[in-house]
Amino acid sequence: MADEDAVAENTAPVVLIANDQEWTARAIATILTANRYRVVHAYTAQDTLNVAASVDPDLVILDNQLPDFSGVEVGAGLRDDPQFGAALPVIITTAGPAGRPQRLAAFQAGAWEFYGQPLDAEALLSKATSFVASYQIVRQLRNRAAHLRSGVYDVEMLRQRLTEA
Repeated sequence: MADEDAVAENTAPVVLIANDQEWTARAIATILTANRYRVVHAYTAQDTLNVAASVDPDLVILDNQLPDFSGVEVGAGLRDDPQFGAALPVIITTAGPAGRPQRLAAFQAGAWEFYGQPLDAEALLSKATSFVASYQIVRQLRNRAAHLRSGVYDVEMLRQRLTEA
C-alpha cells in the first residue's frame, strides 16, 4: 500500500500556490491535497517564477497581492515564458477588489480564471480538474512534437506507428 501511495504521489498533478498569506495558502492547499493534488508553495512573485521553472506545475494559483509584484504581472510573465506559454492554467485570486477591471486585467495577463474571496471550494476543484486535464493533453502533444522533430520515438509513439502499418 505504501508503494501505491508513493506512485500516486509522483503522478499526482502539481499545483503551485503563490500566496504570502499563510492561512489562505493553507486553506487552498487543504482543499487540493484532500483531492489528490500535490501542492508546492511560493510566497513572492520571484519565488513563484523560480519554483514554476523547477517543478513545471500543472496549475498555478496566484494571489493578486504578492509582496513584490502583482499576480497579474506574474501571470503575464508565465504566459510569456516559452516553457509554459498560454497553455499553463493560471487562476488568480484576490482578497482585494474583485470587480470588472481586475478581472479583465487578469484575463488579459493570461489567467484562465479570477476569483474573489471567499473561494468556493467546489468551483475551484471543478476548474482545477478541467484545467489540469487540458494542460496534460497539451503536454502530451508537446512531447510528441518534440519526439517527431528529433526523430526519437517514445514507447507510446512506437506503439502508434506499429498500429499504422
